[in-house]
Amino acid sequence: MSTPDETAASTAVWDQRYEGGEHVGSRENIEGDPVDYTQHKFLYRHAIAEPTTGSPDGWIIDAIGEKYLTPPPAKMLSIGCGMAFIEEHLARAGFAGHILAYEMSRSAITAAKERVAGQPYADRLELRSGDVLTEDLQTAGFDVVFVQAAIHHFFDIEAMFQLMHRVLKPDGLLIYDEYIGPDHHIYDDHVVAVMDRINACLSPAYRWDHLAKHERQGVPKPDLQWMLQHDPSEGVHASQILPLTHRYFDVIDRRDYGGSIMRPFFTGILPNFDWTDPKDQTVGRLVVLMERLLVEKGAVPSYQTAVVARRRATILPPLSEAEAARINYADWTPPAPQVLQPAPPPPFGLLTRLIGSLVRRVRG
Repeated sequence: MSTPDETAASTAVWDQRYEGGEHVGSRENIEGDPVDYTQHKFLYRHAIAEPTTGSPDGWIIDAIGEKYLTPPPAKMLSIGCGMAFIEEHLARAGFAGHILAYEMSRSAITAAKERVAGQPYADRLELRSGDVLTEDLQTAGFDVVFVQAAIHHFFDIEAMFQLMHRVLKPDGLLIYDEYIGPDHHIYDDHVVAVMDRINACLSPAYRWDHLAKHERQGVPKPDLQWMLQHDPSEGVHASQILPLTHRYFDVIDRRDYGGSIMRPFFTGILPNFDWTDPKDQTVGRLVVLMERLLVEKGAVPSYQTAVVARRRATILPPLSEAEAARINYADWTPPAPQVLQPAPPPPFGLLTRLIGSLVRRVRG
């Protein structure tokens, strides 16, 4: 459960970022951003588009939309929409009849409303600023719940899953693209060790950190205090996303795309690469390949995934600690739901004696 101060602090952080035009969804794409590799066209093509769509020219949203949102669902709920670039695309592409989109940042919603005003799909895109958990949304009122990188910002993450389960119709779909790694991005030690070894292979020219302003000797290792000051909601309960998804929903499509190495490794050093130079492209693609092989072989977990899941009629009990610890790995398979078996009938002789005893008591 979050405190009012935590919620206010997090919302203020995001208001400032949206108003300042930073990379966090305030523009559709920022080439060469020093932090977010997912916003980088070259890296997106090879690290995300290819493994999730089969083509470097693909896009997760279109691939999922064409498979699961055609024909379009009548009503979609979008949670944490930011400036609603993706929701605008979903409406424009005809992947939803009507989209009700929520975002905590009033600045983001104001900017989004101004941008889509007058568009032919504007009446099908309803944008609201507020906390979706406090809204009185209709039970079983939506065909699809869509979330783009927002679940990991919710302090009350189980309440979030309860809401998504409640508002979906029977057999409704949950679709999300999320960071599912360690809480607050405090990376696993063995993952950090792998990145440090890769970092040591780079020449000094590649290792200049544009954020820290010095040559990087190891990948960034933010501590909890720094993360809480930066944004108290960032990845607050990210490690619970997949386990809770398994409890409330039946996953029918999961497209892991790593991120365990790519995101922290390239943070701060992206501008060092000339992404038009075949040599720099080769270095970048080799890092992409290393991450993909490590994830595929189960050596490191995936910290990013796109999921399509169907609402369960019956919520499952929590996963064991051991199962939850492996759920991010490529070799994880869901445990079979526990089904209570009916008790076997008593032996015939015992049943006869019980009936005889009951008859004698009644006669007596």
